[in-house]
Amino acid sequence: MASVAPPSVGAFRIGGRRRNRQAGGGSASNVSDDTRHWAPKWRRLMASAAAGGRGPPGSFDEFDRTVRGMLNRISAENAGRLLPLDLSLRSPSTDDDMGDSPPWWTARFAALMLTSYLQVMHTNRCARGLAMRSADNVLPAYLDAVSPLLERSPRLVDAISAWFARLLRLHELCWPTVRLLFLAARESRDRATLPAHALGRLPPELLHGRILGFLSPPGFTADTVDTVMQGPPAGLCECWHSEDGRRDAASVLAHILLFAPAAAWPRLSALAFCVIDTALSAVIASDRGVDGDSVRRDSRIFLASSVIVAVAQRCESSNCPSLGMALLDGARKPPVGHLGHFKPASRQQQPQQHGLHSDRGPLARVADCLESLLFEQGEGCAGESELTGFVRSRAKDAIERARKV
Repeated sequence: MASVAPPSVGAFRIGGRRRNRQAGGGSASNVSDDTRHWAPKWRRLMASAAAGGRGPPGSFDEFDRTVRGMLNRISAENAGRLLPLDLSLRSPSTDDDMGDSPPWWTARFAALMLTSYLQVMHTNRCARGLAMRSADNVLPAYLDAVSPLLERSPRLVDAISAWFARLLRLHELCWPTVRLLFLAARESRDRATLPAHALGRLPPELLHGRILGFLSPPGFTADTVDTVMQGPPAGLCECWHSEDGRRDAASVLAHILLFAPAAAWPRLSALAFCVIDTALSAVIASDRGVDGDSVRRDSRIFLASSVIVAVAQRCESSNCPSLGMALLDGARKPPVGHLGHFKPASRQQQPQQHGLHSDRGPLARVADCLESLLFEQGEGCAGESELTGFVRSRAKDAIERARKV
């Protein structure tokens, strides 16, 4: 029998770094090695981009490889060393772009991050039922690790919101409202002759600049879509373009709403109520015969219920500090003056202290709307409900949780 040559010394170095860490004396060197290793990578990505970093690179291969490598290694312990927390690592200038990363950078980073989280949810369906910390749910730990970057980059939070709007097809559900506003802005008749309740009486710049942006879901600019929608970002919407895939997306959104840092909550809260209102409005339209697909109706009620539960849990954590620490233990919770300036916070401060009190009123109103929809679907009648048992129980849980806030 032919002999097999023994491997050379050091051919297999599995677990060597872990042994050095456990033996002691190697942790400091590992920290400095991580810092020296990742900071040049982030700077190299900005140097390879067009227009000195303000425009996207010609190829996203290196960018995607770097972000995926970081997401595969990141944890709450090493996040400060792996993440590009310093603005100089993710922006061509600290004075431009409102002190944040360029749009192409945040859009691509958010797409890769959500792709990873959706895969986690797809392979761990027990996390779909309820967003909470458990040994079987690793997504909260992932969100804890990336929280420092979410604290420092409002534009990244906006990019995440825009991707969720695409994943959940919010733009398709909101197009009647958007079309109505565009028609009102182009009203050719004399505004003084229009009825008092007509939208056409309002100035076009007010309809375009303020009202349209408030009612429509977040989105990307045309330039960002043309340059970033290549490779994984395009597959992000294609691979999850199904009712089952959108339920995974709804569950990931619920986790982000619950475990994201407090600095990002004002933006995420606006997204949450936009999703709830859009989903429930689509259900009302389907009941009126505009879209009578029962599968889509179930999916929209599940979406609204999942987001209501997440917002209610977040509000409960602000009412009960011990509950908040149990739900959000490990996440960094910095205080904010406004979204543009963040400061580090001590862990003794109560979580979600920004804006949650003002969310309780809208939360109660959307819960009332959901309850009336359940009644119309047969919950309050002698006949059987038109909803599946899973969606029905999810909606009832959402109403009960919203009532407790």
